[in-house]
Amino acid sequence: MKKIIKIIVFIGAATIILLLILYQTGTFNTALIEPGETDSKTTPRHGGTVFELHEREIPVIYKNIGTVRSRDEIELAPRIIARIQEITRREGDTAKKGDVLVRLDNSDLEAAEQQAQERLNSALASLKRAEQDYHRQKLLLEKDVIPRKSFEQAEEVWKSAAAAVNAAEQARQQARVNLSYATIVSPMDGIVADRFNDPGDLASPGNIILKLFDPTRLMLYVPLRESLVKSVKIGDKINFRVEALQQNFVGEVREIVPSVDPGSRTFLVKTCILDEYPGLMPGMFGTISLQLDKEKAWLVPENALTRIGQLEYLTMADEDGSSSRLMVRTTPSPKPGFLKIISGVNAPLKIIIPGNNHD
Repeated sequence: MKKIIKIIVFIGAATIILLLILYQTGTFNTALIEPGETDSKTTPRHGGTVFELHEREIPVIYKNIGTVRSRDEIELAPRIIARIQEITRREGDTAKKGDVLVRLDNSDLEAAEQQAQERLNSALASLKRAEQDYHRQKLLLEKDVIPRKSFEQAEEVWKSAAAAVNAAEQARQQARVNLSYATIVSPMDGIVADRFNDPGDLASPGNIILKLFDPTRLMLYVPLRESLVKSVKIGDKINFRVEALQQNFVGEVREIVPSVDPGSRTFLVKTCILDEYPGLMPGMFGTISLQLDKEKAWLVPENALTRIGQLEYLTMADEDGSSSRLMVRTTPSPKPGFLKIISGVNAPLKIIIPGNNHD
């Protein structure tokens, strides 16, 4: 009896396994598509419009990034070694020509200027005495009271005193100039771009304290590849965009640096910005658009494209009224609202642009 039960259990288990295998292979599923080729055409979406896709002539645009800089950028550094007493401006502050920007400790310089003035006063007094003695000796010589040698000695003393006065005057002028170095004034109307020191720091020649720039005289410095050296000339108008401001500008080529950077194989073009915009500042990036030539390309409206992951598809309108998908690859185009097809299309065709159904 037990042997019969084992046989029945074995047969039942084998039957279940067999049925499971048949189910997994789709034997009981009659809705599966038979092997072979099938037509992928579908009915066009309701509300869509048909767009005739054909080659168009578009400009070849070269784009590159440049940096906005001021035509007038000044770095202010002292000409003497002294302690900073006061800095009257910070980053972003405006300054007029002649405004005092930095004051340095000038106590030593004032003392030197006073000493130079005292030496000049002493030299002037000596000159006055020597001049009086010269005139007196001259009168005595005319009356033949003194020998000529005494007169010549008085004349020599007078000339030496005059030379001493000139030297003292120059020393005083130099002392005054040195004293003026303790006060740094703005050489132009501008804005403070950077401030590198604070009161109490030791200033020395060559160490920059402030940077100024003129916001009304801006340029765009753009490196261009060396193959474009004949495509740009002085006076050309170049369009560029500053994304930080969402603003378009027009520049005029004012200078082309006549040398190529051996590392980047580019040459520098300096473009004068013709428009004025209050938010534009040195250091911002601008993207130029330089038209080089024209080419033929397939342009498709952006809303005609269907994206599934990283794949892009177009819906073609077939002659029998049905539709089918066509996989393509696109890149941005110079025409707003359109994309440039770089693969997938090699002949004119009709595509369907999906539309919203509001019925």
